[in-house]
Amino acid sequence: MDPNHFHFDLENLRVAAATGLLVLSAFCAHLLLLPDRHRRVRLPLALFFLATALEMLAIPVALAFPVQQGIMIAFAFELAEVPLTMCKPFLLWLYVSRLTHDPTQEAQTPNWAWHGLPIGFATVLYFYILLLPASQKAGLHPEATDLNGLQTAAILGLYAATVIFFVLLPIYAILILQRLSKYRSRLKDLFASTENRELAWAWWLAALVIVFWCFNVITLAVSLVKPGLPGFAIFDTFLAAIVINYVLMWSIALWGTRQRPGIEPPATGLPTGEQNGLPMRKYGKSGLSDDRLDRIAGKIEALMRDERLFLEPDLSLWDLANRIGVTTHYASQALNEKIGVRFFDYVNRWRIHDATDRLRDTDATILEITYDVGFNSRSSFYTAFKRELGMTPSQYRKGA
Repeated sequence: MDPNHFHFDLENLRVAAATGLLVLSAFCAHLLLLPDRHRRVRLPLALFFLATALEMLAIPVALAFPVQQGIMIAFAFELAEVPLTMCKPFLLWLYVSRLTHDPTQEAQTPNWAWHGLPIGFATVLYFYILLLPASQKAGLHPEATDLNGLQTAAILGLYAATVIFFVLLPIYAILILQRLSKYRSRLKDLFASTENRELAWAWWLAALVIVFWCFNVITLAVSLVKPGLPGFAIFDTFLAAIVINYVLMWSIALWGTRQRPGIEPPATGLPTGEQNGLPMRKYGKSGLSDDRLDRIAGKIEALMRDERLFLEPDLSLWDLANRIGVTTHYASQALNEKIGVRFFDYVNRWRIHDATDRLRDTDATILEITYDVGFNSRSSFYTAFKRELGMTPSQYRKGA
């Protein structure tokens, strides 16, 4: 087929891309707002998708109204991109913060003022420009030379909003990564198997946000400087912007809409004083004597040795504490102060010890042994085995 027969209509592509993102975002927002016990956790992500849907409304709205009226309405929606875009990094961070919330520890209230200042500035700027006379709004473009004071203030405000957004984006990406790092560490205090709770997608999301930021910074620089170097032209194309936006939005939609909090204490079966996942106190305030801690540590060792509790694949600190009749706080303190290891490493050490016996004394496959000793995946078994013994299970079996 002759390529010349194709007619590339940029405006039609723009409408199709905006409509696609609008439908995707509206559907995801609706899905996240359905009645559910985790709706509060999902609310920031629902608002993120709702903000994206509102951003995308400008193009179809302009087509749905008569020319002059449509231009004014479309301008209002296009301008709304300023406060809506400013909200989105904060909403993603808030969503990850709620997903990684640890109800066993005292919650730290975010400094809402600092988070709200950029959004407040963008909102004030939006209404300031929206309330300008129509003739002055029509002349708002960077190349204009005959701007009056109100128009100059509007242009400077838009430049300032752009700079603030590009400063905030990497900051929130770093905050998300820091939050995830602390969360991953905390999981190892509470669970023997963490691979289904680590929110690996959120690490990729933070990386995608940084890629999105880099792309937009390069695009902005190219549009201002116009270096004319080979390869740089792609950064200043509408098609590249569509691809980046779709990759980012689909990534968030595919993984973000299916998540639930990783740390959820059981509602029942907890020792007295720990119902409803009350926050753990600091060790220094526990008042436990060394003898009491020694007895708790002895009970933990006996459970692992005699009852082989480590074979339970989804074993948690709550399960362990419930079996010996103490709070998770006391069990954790005994593990850290008397046995000298966190819960995750302690249980996996027992599992690896049992696995070495099976590798020496049986002909079971490594995959069978993986699940028999309590691991949920081959990769986590190999990682734990190599960390504990400095070799893979296959190498150990050959040398046994």
